[in-house]
Amino acid sequence: MTPQETVEAFIGHWNDYDLEALMALCAEDIIWHNIPMEPIAGKAAFRAATESFMANIAACEWITHAIAANGNSVLTERTDGFTFKDGRKAALRVMGTFVLNEEGHIVQWRDYFDMGEFQREFAPPA
Repeated sequence: MTPQETVEAFIGHWNDYDLEALMALCAEDIIWHNIPMEPIAGKAAFRAATESFMANIAACEWITHAIAANGNSVLTERTDGFTFKDGRKAALRVMGTFVLNEEGHIVQWRDYFDMGEFQREFAPPA
């Protein structure tokens, strides 16, 4: 797969809620950095953070508005949609950067988004 195809598959695995398939696309030393937050380093920590985040999520609908690749780097403009298990919905506008290693695995994933929007969208029910 090309780097762009890998990132497209990765996003598809989020939408399919397929944790094992998306983990298979990641390097052991992956760094996941949601820029307003602290980075998460290593595949085990990435898995734990993903499982924790997804514990209350029933479905994902990530929409890619634009995607561009240059070598092993892929840039995405997305809206990441989530449906909570209680039926609430959240959407977050995101600019994402993915870097793949020579083996074709995602080694860096940085998402840039507005923390205020995140806090509003993911606020617990009133």
